[in-house]
Amino acid sequence: MKIVQVLATSGGVGGLEQHTFNLVNEMSFQHEVHMIAHPCYAEKFNEHVQFHAVDFSRSRWNIMLLRQLAKLIKTIQPQIVHAQAGKASELIARIHPFLADVKIVTTVHGTKKNKSAYLVGDAVIAVSKALTQGIPEAKAHIVYNGVYPQPALSIAAKQSLKHSIEAQFPSLDSTKKIVMCIGRLEPVKNIALLIQAMQGIDANLWIVGEGSLRQSLEAQVKQQNMQDQVTFLGFRSDARDLVQLADVVVLSSDREGFPLVMVEALQADKVMASTKVNGVIEWLPDEYLADIGDVQGLQQAIKNALESAASADFEKLFTRAKNELTVDAMAQQTLKIYEHLLKA
Repeated sequence: MKIVQVLATSGGVGGLEQHTFNLVNEMSFQHEVHMIAHPCYAEKFNEHVQFHAVDFSRSRWNIMLLRQLAKLIKTIQPQIVHAQAGKASELIARIHPFLADVKIVTTVHGTKKNKSAYLVGDAVIAVSKALTQGIPEAKAHIVYNGVYPQPALSIAAKQSLKHSIEAQFPSLDSTKKIVMCIGRLEPVKNIALLIQAMQGIDANLWIVGEGSLRQSLEAQVKQQNMQDQVTFLGFRSDARDLVQLADVVVLSSDREGFPLVMVEALQADKVMASTKVNGVIEWLPDEYLADIGDVQGLQQAIKNALESAASADFEKLFTRAKNELTVDAMAQQTLKIYEHLLKA
């Protein structure tokens, strides 16, 4: 099978980008996969992937971008063109009349009121059940995000990593449990809500990630006199190792598609508390969920997660995540959709 994947973002690496890197690399072991993406992502793909650099920082209305994309796809002559997320789907929708004998697949990664661009697809994949809203049932498919399993750290490695963090932040009480949040410090993640919810909880909060709100969030911590409880670790390339130090992993977002943080936490056997965002509500038990924006509800969900009995509630989820939320499962389900389209 000859497949073209299109990723039209141009800079950051979040869940959408990581999903695409993993999916494309995995598929390339079985099929001829061409990746059309911004040059900044070239090193994210293995040697089996045929990478084509396109400057997607240009507007989705840019006629030169549309022409370049159409010409490139016609040159490759794929059987499948798969557009990842909104901008890529809009671009493919505009050049679709020039792509003969090609099956189109689009993937919805986040909450969108207008899904018209995605409907150009012969099949539309959503990364959570909630995201299928507005998509005709005949076209809609659900494929959850998956990740590669992270090797478990030894006890000695965990202790060494924990000590290295505590050495940087000596004001933290090392005897307290660790509540961990991993994500961009941007409005959609609503870390301010989480900081409020942690008031009065006898645990430390480790915030892993960078973003435009860091300064205001640090000011909030000082204003609430939580400097001895909350620490900002910034961007960490070892975030998936850090998860293994957590007692509870928390999501306080206002919006999500299907958060990879949840996948990584469950695969690491970590209990969670979260707001009721897409994807999460399909997995976590009710007592560990809070309404979006609800400080008291999130505080109670965190308290529930810190209880020793919480692990029993999550035991089946840990096993299910290891079986279902993998890159291999994600790739095989996607390939079955392609094969079905080509047989139709």
